[in-house]
Amino acid sequence: MKINIIGCGISGITSALILKEQNHDVEIFDVRDHIGGNCYDEKQEGVTVHKYGSHIFHTNDEEAWNFVNRYSKFNDYKHKVRANTKYGLISIPYNKKTTEQIGRELTSKEIQDLIFKQYSERHWGIPWEELPKSISGRLPNKRNNYDEHYFSEEYQGIPVNGYTEMFKNMLNGVKVNLGVSKTEYKKLKCDKMIYTGKPDEFFNFSFGKLPYRSLRFEHCKRRRDDKFSFEKGAVINECNTKKYNRTSDNGIFLNETNSKYTVFTRDYPEEHDETNDPIYPKNFGWGQIIYEKYKKAILSENNVLFLGRLASYKYLDMWMAIKQVMIKLK
Repeated sequence: MKINIIGCGISGITSALILKEQNHDVEIFDVRDHIGGNCYDEKQEGVTVHKYGSHIFHTNDEEAWNFVNRYSKFNDYKHKVRANTKYGLISIPYNKKTTEQIGRELTSKEIQDLIFKQYSERHWGIPWEELPKSISGRLPNKRNNYDEHYFSEEYQGIPVNGYTEMFKNMLNGVKVNLGVSKTEYKKLKCDKMIYTGKPDEFFNFSFGKLPYRSLRFEHCKRRRDDKFSFEKGAVINECNTKKYNRTSDNGIFLNETNSKYTVFTRDYPEEHDETNDPIYPKNFGWGQIIYEKYKKAILSENNVLFLGRLASYKYLDMWMAIKQVMIKLK
């Protein structure tokens, strides 16, 4: 069966691999000039730079973990994040060490205001009071220990040669077309299609445009002796009124410290429009109301399967995107 896959991110790549193993004739099309979607990374100054912000694979799902390990070895990186607050740099998630750094125990309301409020308002472009409880109520419990690791899942790490090399291994033998127009796939014949883009775009915005948030990334070469996050973790979240969400030190992820330079990445949140990439579905409020209309249209498509974060219009971590494809393509 000839199956065209629209989008060469983690969902499209996983789909292509599984379908190829099922002896289907698969072909991928993507408007970008590289594979990997937002997980794409590339070398700069001898450092593997996460071009669209840091991506750490973390999961408790053994099947998803074993799957990615077929195509790359993973290091044992454990993510650490600091928050830049009115108390200075503190450890997050909130734990006993955070209490010691601040000098006293904070209430849940104080933790919310200190760490989450301004960060979330900037990220979503919405006042805290207007955010849905699914976001504003998502405050993690205080950790009653000194564990500074951001994630607690059993399996964690980053591909030792980067995500792009892992994706190349996954795409072995698959034809990939990059830099194509957004409507190119509509001209091509196939028996079935996997679509990983925006649902509103697929249906020519017939029910209106779905809202997404985007990020603008700035990558900056820095001397390694210009210490910023070394010895403190790879990422610093700005829990204040700055215009960017966080700063990532790309040299930390794969322990690439031989060069005297590293590369910092800062991400600036903004509303999605025709000039940037959709990243976070705003699947609440009127966004969810519009999506319900598209969902009915999606269910009426017999030969098109909508997969991935954009097409599903909900946040999916990397392992979730892989697992979704595994379940749908069994």
